[in-house]
Order: sequence, then C-alpha cells, then structure tokens
Amino acid sequence: MDNQITYPYIEAFLNELEPPEDDFLRALEDEARRDNVPAAVRPTARLLYVLAKLKQPERILEVGTAIGYSALTLYAGSGEKAKIVTIEKDEERFLLARNNFRSFGALTDIKPLCGDAEELIDTLSDTFDMVFIDAAKGASMRYFEKILPKVKPGGMIVTDNVLYGGRTAAPGEPAHKHRTGVRIMRQYLDFLCTDPRFYTAVLPVGDGVAITLLKD
Repeated sequence: MDNQITYPYIEAFLNELEPPEDDFLRALEDEARRDNVPAAVRPTARLLYVLAKLKQPERILEVGTAIGYSALTLYAGSGEKAKIVTIEKDEERFLLARNNFRSFGALTDIKPLCGDAEELIDTLSDTFDMVFIDAAKGASMRYFEKILPKVKPGGMIVTDNVLYGGRTAAPGEPAHKHRTGVRIMRQYLDFLCTDPRFYTAVLPVGDGVAITLLKD
C-alpha cells in the first residue's frame, strides 16, 4: 500500500515549497533522504517549526532523534532558545546526531541521550512545554503515558506517523503484517481524541500528525 494520505501531486507541491530553515538543515534533510534515515518529511518539519514558533517552549522532549533533523528544526523554531532533551536508541544515529548538534552550535542547548526511551523517560526530572514523539508506532501510547506526568499544564505533545501511510483510516481489514500496528494506532488516536484532559487535532500532514494540548 502506497501512502494514501494525500494525492501525489499535492505531496510534490508541498515538498517544493521553501522551508523556513537554513542551509545546514536543508543539507541535513537531504542526507536523511539519501541514506534512508527516518526523519520528518518536509511538510511535517514545517509544521514543527511553526508550532515551536507559536508555542515558544522553554523545554522540549523528543523521542526518536535519528540524526537530529527534527530536534534542530524545533530548536530553530524556538528562536534557538529552547532546551531540548532527545532520545535515540540506535548508537550510530545517536553519535551522528550529537555531531550535527555540535556542528550547528547547539550542543549546549540540545542534550542527546542514547538508550531505551521507556527506561530513560523515567529518569528525567525536568518538566516540558512541548514533546515530539517520532519513534516506534506500536509504542506511542506507552511513551505518551510515561511522558504525560512530565508535561506542564497547557503543554503540547505532537505524535508523528499516526496515519501509518493511510492504513489507520483505511476501511476493511488491514494486511496481516500491519494488523497489530493499525489496531494499536486506532486505539491511541481514540484515546487522544476522547480523553477529557486533552484537546487533540489529527492532521493529514506527512504520515499523519496528532497535536495534543493538555488542558490547563
């Protein structure tokens, strides 16, 4: 199943729009695409940038660093003022991300951690204004529940890949290999959209983005 969230011509048009990023971030995006590294697609990155501009968070938590593209996009959107903690399980990507943060001049403000996010989240004593979850789809609910007590009232949690190439919303029974992932993601979105503690909007941007605001 190809991505069925947007029409190909719309996706191509959006990808050609100039992002609000500098040359370093554009090169980092190109590197991620070339090396097939998971990274926010351009419309999602633009959304993250604008959300950080609007929210002006002091502290951000990211689950799923990859090579650091989305963390640096959030950092740029904050006016390079936010303090960011970002978690990556893959050691090679963690080292690449740390080097990219250093090259950008952001290593004093962006703290990368290497290890299992479910374990590392429990060790964090900070509270956060904004969170970006961009890791294993099947673990999104577990990440969210662990992170929730560490998010300030009025804080924002953004989850990527919630439409799973369109499979989450597609009618009928998904292919067997996707069945568990689709079921878990549907349950997760139902939780986000019906729990009275949150306001959630699900947007057909990139692979699907859920934006959740905690009520004050």
